[in-house]
Amino acid sequence: MRAWNAGAWLGGAGVILAAGAAWAAPADGGGSLLDFTPAAWDFIKKGGITMIPIGLCSIVGLAVVFERLFAFRREKVVPGEVVHASERYWRRGDFEEALRVYERFDVPLARILRAGLQRRHLGIDEMERAMVGSGQHESTVLGRNLRALGVIANLAPMLGFFGTVTGMLSAFEAIGRAGTVTPTLVAAGISEALITTVAGLAVGIPALAGYHYLRSRADRYLFEMENIALDLLDALVIAQAPGRSPARPPARAAGESRAPAPGAGEDG
Repeated sequence: MRAWNAGAWLGGAGVILAAGAAWAAPADGGGSLLDFTPAAWDFIKKGGITMIPIGLCSIVGLAVVFERLFAFRREKVVPGEVVHASERYWRRGDFEEALRVYERFDVPLARILRAGLQRRHLGIDEMERAMVGSGQHESTVLGRNLRALGVIANLAPMLGFFGTVTGMLSAFEAIGRAGTVTPTLVAAGISEALITTVAGLAVGIPALAGYHYLRSRADRYLFEMENIALDLLDALVIAQAPGRSPARPPARAAGESRAPAPGAGEDG
C-alpha cells in the first residue's frame, strides 16, 4: 500500500515538473524536452498552467485504480482455501485448526472469522457481534483510497472549466489590448479554454466510472463475506443444538452498517 501511494506521488511530481517544463519551453521546442514528443507537449502548452493539476489528477487516479484492482483480487479478499477450511473445521468443531488457517492468511475474510472464533467461549451472540465489528473495519479497509478517486472525478472537470474561464479571459484581454478582433488574436485563449475542458473531462469521466465500479466490487465482497460468516454461525448453532432451527433475520447489522455506495467524491 505504501509503495503504491509513494508511486502515485512520485508520478504526480513528475507530471508537474514535465508539464511545467513544457509550458515554459520555447515554442519551437529546440533543445528542450519537447524534442521527443512535440505534439503531446505542444498540446499541454496550449492548455496553459491548468494542465499541471489535471495531469496530476490523472496520475493519482490511475495509481488508485490499479492499486485497488490488485487489492480486489479474490485471493486477496475471499480465498477459496479459507472458505473451504472454514466449512470443514467449523462443522467438525475443530476451531484451533481453523484459527491456524486464519493466521496463515492475512485477508479480510480470515480476519472477520478469526474475530468471531476468538470469542467463541462467550457464546454465539458475542461471536456474531465480534464479526460484525470486524466486518465494519474491513469495509473501511476495502474502501481505502476510493475517496481520493471520487474527489478526482469531481475535481478534474472543475479544473477543466477553470481553464476554460482563464482561457476566455486571456482572449478578451487580447481583444482589449488590440482594440480589434481577429481570429489570430483570440485563437490562443480559445484554444486554452477548449483544451482544458477536454482534458478535465477526459480525466474525470474515467475516474467516475472507476470509482463506481470499484465501490460496487467492494460491496459485493462485503456481502459475500457476510453470508459466509452467517452460514458458519448457523451451522454452529445447529451443531450445538440438534433439531433447533436458528431464527436469524435476513439482514444483520454487518450489512446494515454499510452505507449505500456514495456518489463521486465520497467514500463508504
